Amino acid sequence: MRDEYGISARRQAFGAFDRGKRPGEVAQMAEISPRTAYRYFADWKKLPQNLELNYRIARTALKNHPEFSAKTIRAVASHLDISEAEVIERLEKPWGLKQLMMGKWPNYRTEKLKSDREARLEAALKLVVLVEQSGMTLEEATVAIDRLIEEATIREAE
Repeated sequence: MRDEYGISARRQAFGAFDRGKRPGEVAQMAEISPRTAYRYFADWKKLPQNLELNYRIARTALKNHPEFSAKTIRAVASHLDISEAEVIERLEKPWGLKQLMMGKWPNYRTEKLKSDREARLEAALKLVVLVEQSGMTLEEATVAIDRLIEEATIREAE
């Protein structure tokens, strides 16, 4: 259901919650059932504070201020480790800006760090299996690895 301005009941409800209204009040105002109002309230609580207001402000600023838009695109691209062209492409999608504001754009830098850590862990586990298969105890392997690290550190210092 939409109001005379074409605003959906859900968006009306979220705006009312931003203004401090409770689900019971919103149900009457937006002409929705109390159950729907409570469901919208639960959804609204998961969002960043004042998302709708901040979204409108950001959308207007990006649209009307090219310098701000260019700086924002550069900052987002740098932060997420993606190209500026990809940021522009994502922002042009209908929900792109809102998804960015809600933290729903993937962060490739974090994903890469995670995959690097996973690769290191996998290599460490392979070393443990290799040590076990060689008949060496873990203590003996630890001493041997410590000695290799110490020798490598000395060679780097020279």
